[in-house]
Amino acid sequence: MELFATFGVAGKELFEYNRDYYTFDQKQRMDREMLRLEMQIKRFDLFRDDIRDLIELTTSKMEMYHMVGALVLEFCVLIYTEGAELAWIAPAPPFAKALYAMSLASAFIYILLAVWLSMHASVSAHSFGVRLLTRYV
Repeated sequence: MELFATFGVAGKELFEYNRDYYTFDQKQRMDREMLRLEMQIKRFDLFRDDIRDLIELTTSKMEMYHMVGALVLEFCVLIYTEGAELAWIAPAPPFAKALYAMSLASAFIYILLAVWLSMHASVSAHSFGVRLLTRYV
């Protein structure tokens, strides 16, 4: 009978010993898992910040191109409308005036194309950034 009591006490002590270490391990495992999840959230926040920075860089550059292009377009229109009265172009032969007008018109078209493409690039970069942020990161 004493032998069974001794095995009972030893079994209880062994169970308590294992239980303490098991609960300690579970707390450590839970802390490790929570730290892993927090680090993963911070990592993806950094990814999102990088994407936002790249989008902001592209859109700000394109907005600058758009503004400069609009100013140059205004200058082209101003020269095209009021430039024919300049002193150095008025006595020129008609073929020189035609070449002058064609060069101004082609410059206007190229600059208009540049402004349009800068607007398109800005919108495309913004929409691609939104798609990256919502679908992939």
